[in-house]
Amino acid sequence: MKPSRLLVLLSFAAGAAWAQGSPALGFRIMADGTGGNCIACHALPGIAGTPSSFGPSLDKVGSRYGPEALRQWVSDARQIKPGTLMPPFGSTQGTQLASRAQSMLSDEEISHVVAALLTLR
Repeated sequence: MKPSRLLVLLSFAAGAAWAQGSPALGFRIMADGTGGNCIACHALPGIAGTPSSFGPSLDKVGSRYGPEALRQWVSDARQIKPGTLMPPFGSTQGTQLASRAQSMLSDEEISHVVAALLTLR
């Protein structure tokens, strides 16, 4: 197999992998104060606690955005909405925490969060 064909296949497989995840794990990450902590800023249907109104409600977000857009919002919302206060959970580029060696969420964790968000219809 030609190297360029192999790269295309590997890229496709990687893309398909991030689109899949566990909604249950995603909701756990979103509610975890040491992980995603989405409930600090967003109202999240089905999660106990005081709903926040700092950011928009995540109710029905899965019917408004596809997996690629949701992944971008979680990974680095600044690419979609410059000046947003939403932290870049999948990037350290441009952040002020010089000691942070890795992003707040791994690619796998972001896949779980995206899977959870897609269920909110």
